[in-house]
Amino acid sequence: MATAKKTTTKASESKEVATRKTGTAAATTKGGHNDALPATIPDMAQFSGAGMENTDRESFAIPFLAVIQKTSPQVDKDSDQYIKGVEAGDLLLTSSNEVFKDEDGVDVVFCGYRRVFLRWAPIDEGGGFKGEIPVEEVAIMRQKGKVVEEEGRLFADNGDIIADTRIHYVMVVREDGTFTPAVMSLKSTQIKKSKMLMTQIQSYVAKDGAGKAFTPPSFGHIFHAETLAESNDKGSWRGWKLTRKGFVEDAELFQAAIEFHKTVVNEGVKVNYEAEAAVSGAGLSGDDDDAEI
Repeated sequence: MATAKKTTTKASESKEVATRKTGTAAATTKGGHNDALPATIPDMAQFSGAGMENTDRESFAIPFLAVIQKTSPQVDKDSDQYIKGVEAGDLLLTSSNEVFKDEDGVDVVFCGYRRVFLRWAPIDEGGGFKGEIPVEEVAIMRQKGKVVEEEGRLFADNGDIIADTRIHYVMVVREDGTFTPAVMSLKSTQIKKSKMLMTQIQSYVAKDGAGKAFTPPSFGHIFHAETLAESNDKGSWRGWKLTRKGFVEDAELFQAAIEFHKTVVNEGVKVNYEAEAAVSGAGLSGDDDDAEI
């Protein structure tokens, strides 16, 4: 599989960004972090997966691949979420504080998609996520006057923010070939990026071994994700830049993408939306004050 010549970084326990260390023995397969086993415990592999026996999908919340903004707590030295060396435009995996630097970006494979409306309490009322609303239900609520549009934004009749959100389920592919599932949330000004991405994937045509044309699955492509500076009359921020690199060539990655796709479609994936909102610098209202909605 072709990957960009980039350096991937992660946060240590002290939350300082450091280059990933390599070792002589891999602790996991390509489907996870690739750290060295401690020489003092050579038989750890015999306990593979132990301690996770009674878990189910409700026991986990998939991480977000989120964009660090200039207002994000991760760049604020006075915040307990501060990560040394992180800057606006960097990408962050919320579960592990793994950082992909702005100048490097990271490769992603798109495994699934959902459009939802997310309901958030206003910041002046404490903020907080109040649930998903299906697209069809929002249409009905608008007809009944329970949701109104003001300056391009949607609000419930009690003042809650109703945010049109495009959820992309992805495999984040590190430079060393390891990968992990995550979620990308595109809303506000980034919705047009989501539309362009979906159009590009849908319109791509390839030929099979017999020369017959077909539309490859979304997870058949590998994209490079990075950020770029954007602004409007309300402010400035870092937005997504998604560039197709080619087809997925790693068979193990492709199989993992298939399985993740099946999980998204058949079982659903628990998403912690507040984790991404906390990174955006918009507090826990789900609102982006820099971007027009």
